[in-house]
Amino acid sequence: MADTNSNFRLKRAQVGVWGAIAEEISAMAPACDTVAFMTSAAAFAFFLTPLAFLIATLTMFLEVNTLYHLSRRHASAGGYYGYIGSAFGPTPAITSGLLYVMYQISSTAAIPVYVGGIVLPGVLELFLGISLPGWIWIPLILVFILAPITLAIFGIRPQMKYIRIAAFFEVIFLAVLSLIIILEAKDNTLAVFNPFTKSPVFNSVGGPLSGLGLGMIFGLTSFIGYGGSAPLGEEAVNSRAITKSLAFGLIIVGIVLTEVAYALTVGWGVSLMSTFASANIPGILVATAYTGAAGGIMLSLVAFNSAFSDSVAMQSNAGRVYFAMGRDGVLPAYFAQLHEKYVTPHKALLFIGSLSSALAIGGTAAVAFMMHKPLLSLFMLSSSDSSVSSVLGNAFNLLTTLALFGLIITHILLNTSVMTLFYRLKEKHHGIYNFLHISEHYVLPIAATVIFAWVLYESIFPPVFPITEAVLAAIGYLIFALYYARRIVKKKPSVAARAGKSVNLVEEEKLEQVTG
Repeated sequence: MADTNSNFRLKRAQVGVWGAIAEEISAMAPACDTVAFMTSAAAFAFFLTPLAFLIATLTMFLEVNTLYHLSRRHASAGGYYGYIGSAFGPTPAITSGLLYVMYQISSTAAIPVYVGGIVLPGVLELFLGISLPGWIWIPLILVFILAPITLAIFGIRPQMKYIRIAAFFEVIFLAVLSLIIILEAKDNTLAVFNPFTKSPVFNSVGGPLSGLGLGMIFGLTSFIGYGGSAPLGEEAVNSRAITKSLAFGLIIVGIVLTEVAYALTVGWGVSLMSTFASANIPGILVATAYTGAAGGIMLSLVAFNSAFSDSVAMQSNAGRVYFAMGRDGVLPAYFAQLHEKYVTPHKALLFIGSLSSALAIGGTAAVAFMMHKPLLSLFMLSSSDSSVSSVLGNAFNLLTTLALFGLIITHILLNTSVMTLFYRLKEKHHGIYNFLHISEHYVLPIAATVIFAWVLYESIFPPVFPITEAVLAAIGYLIFALYYARRIVKKKPSVAARAGKSVNLVEEEKLEQVTG
């Protein structure tokens, strides 16, 4: 049996429902999505960007059903790793744990590359006329990756106090700003939700459906932090807090992101969306055009704070999953060590921060090499130079597509877990309850999986740089994760048997009710 005594447990009752919802919002980082992911999505989806975000929201809402049923049966620091381990078995659980951390790290690594390398220099040049060097994003790794790790190590309570304020202010600000733009825009139209448009602007990406699919890569990766409250299962006041946060967090962010995508599209001009992505900071330009310099500066500040809080949430979650896997023996015991004072998985968190930083630099260097623009030569240029922004933009696309692949495979495993779980339970239902049983436990998970598979297909065919390269790299990582999982199952069957199962707060709460 795994050692589940107090030396290997996180503090209970540290996070309430609103704190868990704030964690969901912060991990999805809507303001960061506004200035980064929407720009990348518009490079492919053009004026269909609002539709890409609407479909992405609806797709992820299908996942609410999946996570609702799994979170009602499992709660621990393992999050998805624990859900899949309890419902599906060790090989999928270990694979998903490694994939979850991979896509959290990839998304975290993308933040300083785009926000530090493109958004911050663009904002300073726009409002203050200050030009920064092309290497400025590297020291900003300290701000957007390593500083958040420090906050996460100090404990969940300080983290929650910061995230609660930041998250709810962020979504309120974005909702109000978008409403102002929509009310003042002269280009309001429902044509942005028509996927069968005949516009020639989509010829460069293989047609409107292909453009929509490629845009959805970044629409879905905007939700990369969804499920961010799941690894807080051991620290929540009760397991139901996590279940509620999974639904309400997604509803809030999904509505706001779709509203923002529409506002930026009609604010920029539907017929001009082919120029949106090349502007580097188009979201801030639109905000400035409709609300003045104050609105543009405010959006910039909220986006920078969003990037910081996103990094706090994402790395904190990934660290807890590594902690859970270390506690189970799936990973080395190093990751299961807790800080004596703060009772946080500090060594796992430090490892995650170091890996995110290395991937940010290494991923950008790889893209620069593939574009025949050596990274060191870019350091001598201004951050506003088109060569610098081109490399950093493609590096961001590479890292976020890596994250998307991990997200899609993990959520396919989650959907399969629901179907496997309820097939194994052999529950009997009659009348309307049988209809609900079939819909919730089979139809909806299959529908979500089909959409995920379509987006994954669009990311591969036709080949598009650097999307295709990212998918190939992710496939290589998936092969490694499967090999590692099968090796654990074969060499350490006792460890595999408890993968994701050594701690389950749902079962403990039931036992407490019976004995108490």
